[in-house]
Amino acid sequence: MSDALELKDIKVVSDNNNVSSDQTIEVIPGNGACSDHVRLERNEVSPLLSTPQVAENNREQHRHVDGDVDTDSLSQPKWQRELRRVKRELNEEVVWKLKLWTVLLIIFIAIALIIGISIIVCAVGHDDEDEKYDKSSFVVARFFRGNFTLDGNSFTSNSQDEETINELEQKLTEVYSSSPALERYFSNANINNLQDTTAQFKLQFMMPLEHEELIQNTLSLKIVKYVLLQHLYDRDNGEPFYIIPTSLHMEVE
Repeated sequence: MSDALELKDIKVVSDNNNVSSDQTIEVIPGNGACSDHVRLERNEVSPLLSTPQVAENNREQHRHVDGDVDTDSLSQPKWQRELRRVKRELNEEVVWKLKLWTVLLIIFIAIALIIGISIIVCAVGHDDEDEKYDKSSFVVARFFRGNFTLDGNSFTSNSQDEETINELEQKLTEVYSSSPALERYFSNANINNLQDTTAQFKLQFMMPLEHEELIQNTLSLKIVKYVLLQHLYDRDNGEPFYIIPTSLHMEVE
């Protein structure tokens, strides 16, 4: 029969690893309608994408999602990323088109100037109240007396030598006149007697009417004696009229 369709077995098609047991019938050309229908069904089945195509699609999707993200920075150490972030923030404009680092620098310079000016003003304009005193108001006398021994190797003089006595008085005056604590109260020093190598001396200080605190502190026997004793220990032993420190004796008159 010439119009009869000839049937032919075809190979099994695998779809996603599932083997189909159904057999399809391939229509031999001759029936145009059936042939076109089968061809359309074949075209509806899309083949699987190849591996290169999938990878390319993934890259395109990654670029589309990430946008402006710098993928190279992700491979850098954390401290480098933080440094870049800080630099980017410092270069941002904040006030009057000034960058952040410029504003911070201006603030730092302003603080430094304020501190410097404050220090200068305090140093120049500060008046030490302790330095303000009227010596004419010191009307109350305070006396100390004592004696010391001169080194016999450096002192050879007659006990009545006025020049030696004057020089000793001058040395005592220099000691107390150069003392920061006692110079304002010091009045004079006298050598009352010089016999052999032993000299007797007398010191006079002047105090204001309110002097109770001075007697307990600045003009106490301990302080007045310590000033002279410290000077004797600091002196060179080779100087003339060397006074033996351990021979110093002093008391309040």
